[in-house]
Amino acid sequence: TALHAICINPKATPDMLKLIADTCPQAITTQAEMITDVEIELKDDGKARVIHETREMLTPIMLWLKVKGKSYDDDDFDEQGLMTLDAVLQKGLEWNDLNCLISIQFSDHSDFFGVTNDTNNLYSFMHAATIDRMNLETVYRLALYDPKLISESFSETETPRMKRSRKRSRKVN
Repeated sequence: TALHAICINPKATPDMLKLIADTCPQAITTQAEMITDVEIELKDDGKARVIHETREMLTPIMLWLKVKGKSYDDDDFDEQGLMTLDAVLQKGLEWNDLNCLISIQFSDHSDFFGVTNDTNNLYSFMHAATIDRMNLETVYRLALYDPKLISESFSETETPRMKRSRKRSRKVN
């Protein structure tokens, strides 16, 4: 699919990925047979011969992860073939890479932002903050996607207000 082709491009931007994913949503979970490993032998006459090749059925998300050198297993994906929130965040990706994954699979972002995780009942930015390999920029940018969550989280609990202590001076006559 076109989404598979864009996922191979290391210069693909989140906007490019989102555009293709929005145009053809069924491509997000479509598996295509891809050659993922090739062994080539060079002959004395300068010609090459393929000794071995590995073919796999991959979704665009799986292909993107392979291109980035990130491992995955079947537990990282739900029954629809999409990566779970836990799996996406556990990859410890830099912001640009994480944003690419989000753009491929969460076109309107409503399934990713503004909902709590089933495992630990945290929003995506909160969950990201608990992961050792996650950098602060990624946590910050995740929080920026839906800043009202932060204000709502803090407005639900009454925070004690600090009172200023005032010293009154007395005049002595």
